Order: sequence, then structure tokens, then C-alpha cells
Amino acid sequence: MKSQAALVTYRALTEVAAKATVFLITVVAARRLSAQAFGVFSLASTIGWIGAVASDFGLQLHLARTVAQRPGDADALLRRWLRVRLGMAAAVVGVVTTALILLNSARPFLAAILLFTLAYMASGLVEFLHYFYRGLSRSDIESTLTFVQRLATLALALVALAWWSDPTALAAAMLLPAIATFIYSLRRAKQLARASRADASGAAEVPARSIRVEFQRDVLPIGAGIVLSVLYLRIDVFLIELWKGTTAVGLYNAVFRLVEALRLFPAALLAVTLPSLFRATTLRPLARVSLALSLFAAVASAVLWMGAGWLIPRLYGPSYAEAVPAFRILLLAFPLMSLNYALTQQLIGWNGHRMYTGLCAAALVFNIALNARLIPALSIAGAAWATVWTEALLTAGCAAALWACAARARTAAPRAIASVPTRLVKRDS
Repeated sequence: MKSQAALVTYRALTEVAAKATVFLITVVAARRLSAQAFGVFSLASTIGWIGAVASDFGLQLHLARTVAQRPGDADALLRRWLRVRLGMAAAVVGVVTTALILLNSARPFLAAILLFTLAYMASGLVEFLHYFYRGLSRSDIESTLTFVQRLATLALALVALAWWSDPTALAAAMLLPAIATFIYSLRRAKQLARASRADASGAAEVPARSIRVEFQRDVLPIGAGIVLSVLYLRIDVFLIELWKGTTAVGLYNAVFRLVEALRLFPAALLAVTLPSLFRATTLRPLARVSLALSLFAAVASAVLWMGAGWLIPRLYGPSYAEAVPAFRILLLAFPLMSLNYALTQQLIGWNGHRMYTGLCAAALVFNIALNARLIPALSIAGAAWATVWTEALLTAGCAAALWACAARARTAAPRAIASVPTRLVKRDS
């Protein structure tokens, strides 16, 4: 097994490539598409992303958690939850298609939005399998597949933008690599699952529960929390469209994508350390991860804040210079975003998914209330400030919830927090 440092480095490099691909596609689209077409691209990609998250609804995190704690059951767990995941993806595609047909205002962009939804849905299925690899501490497979998929996506997207300069063609170019990657990854995951079952042939049997009971108890709270977190993080796009128009959406989406690209290091570190966090019985592993994430985010934000006035116009063109103030405000939120990434994963790993859902619901209400006041007054800068304060609220809530979990750990058996089988704790200690 590769060392954790090597896995983090490899994951970071492939995450750099993945984020750079998304960012480069956004930059080229901003330059090649008209302002309205880029706004359509921004709205369609946001709808597709939200649809993918809604169709997952916490399944991938639950799969990673259960596989990390019960590797001998990996084969059964994959088959059990993949059927559910595919069914939910089909249902979301049906809902989005119906909504697009019924909404007259969306009909001119129906093909583009639907294709982006399918592209993000296929990528979501690939991500589901990535979490399976994470549960088995095989993030190296995820890293390789991510790199290949993103490279193919970049090549096809650039061709589409060069030849057609149309969001529909761009969506189709992003769909094909996602489908091919899912087909290959599914075969690879099944092989790995069978091997894990054979390696753990002597492990103790874990009583099976019905899918309905397990979904209601363990998956539903996680899914609700994730959907709520997606909404509080990206609902500002729709509110900006409502109050300031499609052009403002394009400006805000351009700089938000850059901040989103900065999450490559947090994503890489969490991908590798996720099993250890899920198995942890103290706050020490979380403290180490959180310190590394916070330091990286603070340094990156400071450097980019100073160079924002030069960077944004060079990347997107002179017309995007008015988005610089919003970008600088979003950079203030980035350290909190990175820290919250680790805090929420640990909270879910300790079976605090109901607290996580409550915190995300509070964050959504808080975010909408702030946006309702700040966007009409400050435009996209107001949306950026709403993001900063919402992330601060979530940090405080997660810290309080995790402290309560740690306090219970000092007075109860570790199983009460993490539900980690004794044989796994002994193995990893």
C-alpha cells in the first residue's frame, strides 16, 4: 500500500489537473460565448450540479463510511447502493426534463440544460464510485480516473468551443467522457469489491438491514444536509438572476469558479484521510487535517487577494474587472470553506448526520435572508458577503457539535460515536 503522503501528493496533482480543466473550460467559454450564452452556461451547469448532488443524496458518503468500517462487505455494499443510486439519478433527470418542458422561459435553452444535467449526472455516478475507492483506502484509483476523464473533457470541450461556440455543443462534449469513465470505473470497482470480500473471508458477519430502514436512518439525514448545503452555497446564482440579471450571474460565476478551483488541496487531503477520520475516536486526526487545510487556505487567499486586480481581467477579459471586489470578498470565505470541509466530514463520520442536517438548514435560511438584503443593495458583492457570513455560522455550529460528540466520547464507549467495529479500531491503532 502506498504511503499516505504519496497518496495525498498524487491526489493533489490529479485534483490540480481536474480543477484546472474546469477552470480553463470556464475561461474559454467566457471568451468564446456571448454574455447571454455564458449566463446560460452558468445557470445550466449549476442546475446540473445541483441535480447530481440531489440524486446522490448522501449515498456516496454513507457508502464510504460503511465500506471503511466493514471492508469485508464491500461487494454487497456496492451492489446494494449502486441500484439505489442509479434509480435516483433517473428520477432526477425525469424531474428536470419535466420542469424544462413546462417552463416557457427555459424552452430556448432546453437542449443545453438537459445535456448539462446528463453530463453532471454521469459525473455524479463516477464520483459515487470514487467514494467506494476512498472507503477501501484506494484513492490512487480515483486519482488516475479523475485525471483521464478531465483530460478527455478538456480536449472535447475546447474543440466544441472552437468550432461551434455554443453551450449545447459544450454540454455534449462534457457528457461523453463522463459516460465512458463510469462504464470503465464500474467494472474496476466490481473487481476490487470481489477481491476485498475474498481477503476478509474470516471477518465477522455484520447483520444486514433492509434498504428502506438503512436509508431512513443513515442516508436520508446525510442527503438532506448535502442538498441544503448545496442550496446555501449556490442559491445566490438564482437570486442574482432574479434581482440583477443573467450578465451579473456570469460575472459572479466566473470568480466563484476560481475560488472553487482553490479547493483542490482540501479535496485531495480529505480524499486520502477520509477513512481515518471515519474510524477516529478522538479529535486529534481532525485537528491535524484542519490545521493543514486552514494554513493552505489562508496563504492562498492572501496571495490572490493582492493580485486580484491584475488576475481577473487577464483571465476572463477586461469586461470582468468589475467582478474583482466580489472575488476578494469570496477569498475571505475560502479558509472557512476549507475548514468546514473537514468539520462536516468528521461530523458525518461520527454519525452526527442529523446535527449536520440541522446546521445546513440553519445556514440556508441565514444565507437567503442575507442575500435578500445584500444583493439588491450591493449586487454580486452582496452575494459574496452572504457567503462569508454563512460559512462563519457553519464553522461555529460544527465546532459546537463536534465538541459535544467528543465530550460524549469521554464518558461512553467509542462505539457510541463512530460505530467502529472493535476489530477495525485495533487494526488501525
